[in-house]
Amino acid sequence: MGQHVAVARAAHILGVSRHDLQKAILRGDLHTFEGLLDLDELRMQYPFMDISKDPQVERAAMIRDTAFARRVREEVMPEAEALAIQLKKRMTELAVAREQNKKYRTLVEDLAQMLCDLQETDDVKQKELISIINRWILDRLDEALGE
Repeated sequence: MGQHVAVARAAHILGVSRHDLQKAILRGDLHTFEGLLDLDELRMQYPFMDISKDPQVERAAMIRDTAFARRVREEVMPEAEALAIQLKKRMTELAVAREQNKKYRTLVEDLAQMLCDLQETDDVKQKELISIINRWILDRLDEALGE
């Protein structure tokens, strides 16, 4: 849907009488919508028309372009306040994840120390079992760390 202008304004832009435009409308050469003429249709019927110099048309185009740009900014680029809230949320999530990571690391270190302590036994089967558990833990850690 293009821009629309009133019949009187269109006549002024074209440099013709309003009466001539009314005749074209009655003949069916031009169509109106609620008393307004479509600029694209006017361009087809009057190719010599130069609406670029019309201040009202220029103003309407500027308003349309500005409104579109504002809508794009609002939908595509969130406001600074919304970004700050998202950033704070992500930083909190990161801090929680780091704390959990520290706890898991401590747990694994404690388990490794306990296994080392248990390996200092004379029981061959216990040493073999602890060795299997150590290998399993190391393999899983390597997988988790992507090594």
